[in-house]
Parts: sequence; structure tokens; C-alpha cells
Amino acid sequence: MTTIFGVLLTVGGVAVALWLIRMRRSVATAFGDPASAVALVGFALLTNAAPALAGSHSSMLIGVLVVALLAWLALSGRGLLRGPSDLWLRISLAMAGGLLAWCALIDIVTGTGIYGSRLPAYGAAGLLLIAVWMMAARTTVSVRAMAYTGLAVLALLAIPTALSGQAAWRACTGGKLEKCSLAGALFKSFYNSENYAAMLASFTLVAAFCAMRRAELVATASFCLLVIVATGSRTSYLAVGAVAVWMLGALLVQRLRPSPRIPFALCVALVVGALTAATYLMWSASKTTLSNRGNIWVAAREYLSGREAVGVGVSKWYYLQDIEKAPTHFFHSGYVLVIFSGGLVALTLFGLWMATLLHRNVEDGHAFTAKAPVVLLVVYSFTEVVWNPLSVDGLTWIIVLLALTASASAAPARKPAPGPVDLVDHPGRFAALRRLTGRHDAAAAR
Repeated sequence: MTTIFGVLLTVGGVAVALWLIRMRRSVATAFGDPASAVALVGFALLTNAAPALAGSHSSMLIGVLVVALLAWLALSGRGLLRGPSDLWLRISLAMAGGLLAWCALIDIVTGTGIYGSRLPAYGAAGLLLIAVWMMAARTTVSVRAMAYTGLAVLALLAIPTALSGQAAWRACTGGKLEKCSLAGALFKSFYNSENYAAMLASFTLVAAFCAMRRAELVATASFCLLVIVATGSRTSYLAVGAVAVWMLGALLVQRLRPSPRIPFALCVALVVGALTAATYLMWSASKTTLSNRGNIWVAAREYLSGREAVGVGVSKWYYLQDIEKAPTHFFHSGYVLVIFSGGLVALTLFGLWMATLLHRNVEDGHAFTAKAPVVLLVVYSFTEVVWNPLSVDGLTWIIVLLALTASASAAPARKPAPGPVDLVDHPGRFAALRRLTGRHDAAAAR
């Protein structure tokens, strides 16, 4: 079965790549302009290809890509240091910057300071936030841009499958943690975890349901589901199922009353509920909770004991791993990562970042649909690290596009600066008079 699935993944990946090339004008429209499309899709592809291209030096390559993105923004004139005009996006980016600064400070002042080589990762995260701030001054994208980018990344991961043989698969697990897929193995591409590929496919699938229709949606959903089924990721099934409920509610709300913004009270309620549940899950977990993820969370909370309010710094996790006091896995929860790195203070900043991102205005009145990928982030972060705010990796493009998204399916209209005529003549008030005058002049000419 792995051979059959391998061929399907490779053929599907090639078909998707060719289709994206054919649809390049639509892709450019989703990003606002061709240059932004090339820059952001290229950034996503290269950060995901970094492990295959650079191996153990992949972090260095990703750092170079962040610097290159920042340089392109500065040299092309797209980067305006005044940042975005949208107030809620400004607040959201400020929360992300505050979260990074707080966690880095805690890491520096706690114990013997930053352990290992985490300082460059902090620097890369800071430069990326600056790049997003500059890009948001002029660039706004639609959810369709996330779907296109996700398809490009999935094609990158899927195309080599048939040629790489068993190297693209991980053996099924047995015993209490039995896990397998219909392929008889777990698809991981050139990464070490099948959950990574499933995460990419899940965000692409949700974005496609938000922005695509008819044959385009069927083809995209089929490819994403093929990847998810091949990975055997139960987390993806549950997370996508939860967001499907949100989508059904969103479609009903938008049919009754389209809204450009989700009420802030609802955003806060959703985020506070998630933070509360995640905190309870961390402190109540046993070592076997959720497929042994609790083993990681127990180690984190034991080392965190006494510093729950402020955290200890993410680099200390690598210290614990080196002295064999912690599992070799990363945190397997975005919320646990934040609590360990900066305590409840960081968790508060993380929650404010998500709430403001949810509340940000969209220009086509489909706020509940356009924010479905953010809801997926909230849900997925219970058991996976979708966004590491203290570093840059192959998933960071998801957060960049979430920050820049301003509509559901159509590219947001660029608002030109008002000229002298616009300041005097308001079309809405004088359109009828102009039509009447035009008919009178035409009749006189005859």
C-alpha cells in the first residue's frame, strides 16, 4: 500500500505544482501583486526545503532567508516603518513582539542564562516580526493565498515520495499507542514526524473550504485529505472536525448577517476558554495522557515548579534534554511552550495576540469564515506547536499569512489616496444626477 500511496502522492504533487503554475495570475491576485506572491510562496517553500537542502545547518539557511526577506522589503520600497494602518493588527503584532521580548529576557536572567545557541533563533524571530510589520503596511492577502501556499508546500513534500521509497514513511506504532494509516505506514516526507505534514495539510484544507468553490475545492480537498490519510494523524482529524463545526456556524451567521469583524467579547471568550483548558491539561496530565504527550508536560511543569508566573526560558528545555531529564521531543503544545518559556505572563500575551488577530477587520464581510484558520490554530495548539514565537521554521509562513489576511476569498481592494475630485464629488450622492444629465446630453446630440 505504501507504493500505491507513494505514486498517488507523487502524481498529485506534480499535478498540483503544474496547476499552480497555470493559475499564477490567480495566485498573484490572492497576494495582492506578483512580487508579494513570489516572495511569500518562495519563503514558505525554502523554509520547508531547508532540512533537505542544508541538513543540520537548516537553521542557518532559514536565518539567511529571513534576512533576505527583510532586505527585499527595504530595497523594493514595500517596507514602511510606520507599519499597518489597521489598529488591531498593530496591537496583535505588538503582543507578538512583547511575547518574544519577555521570553528572551526571562531566558537571559534565569539560571546561568541562555543555554546553547538559542540567541540566533531569538534574533531571527525578531527580524521576522519586523518584516511582517513592514509588509503589513502595504500588503494584504486573502485566505485563498494560504490555500495556494499550502498546496505549493504540500507538493514539495509529496513529489519525491514515489522515488524515495521507505525513506518517506515511518513504521506504524504498536501496543497502547497503536497508530497507522491506510497506507500501512505513516507518511512523513523528508521530516521526522508525520504530524508535521498533517498540520500543513490541515491548514491548507481549512483555507480551501473558506476560499474555494466547485472543482477547485474538490481537487484541493482531495489532495489534502490524501496527505492526511497517509499520515494517519488523529490530531488532524479531530482539529479539522472541530473547525468544521465553526465553519457551519460561520456560514449560518454570514447568511443571516454578514459581519466584517467578530465581536471582541466572543474572541476573548474563545481564547480564554482555550488558555484555561490548556493550563488545566498541563497541570493535570499524567505521563500517558494523549498518546504520552503528558510525559513531556509533566517534565515541563516539574522543572517550572515555583516559577509558574514568569517561566524559565525555552533554552532550558534543551539543557534538560542534554542531561536526560526531559524527553527528546519538543513540547507538543503551543501553550506548554509559552508557559515554560515565559510563564503565565507569556500565556497572557499569547492569548491577547490570538484574540486581537481574531478580532481584526476583514474587508468582504466574511469575518467568521476568514478567521477559521485562526480557530484551527487555537485548537491545534493544544497538542502541537504550530507557531513557535521564539524562532522561525517551516510553519512560520502560516502565522505570517494569518497576520496579513484581510478577506476570505477575494483579494482586498486597494484604497487609492483621495484626489481633488474625490474630496468634492461623492459618487453615491450625485450618481443619479450624472445619469440624468448624461441621458439629456445624449438626447440633445441626436
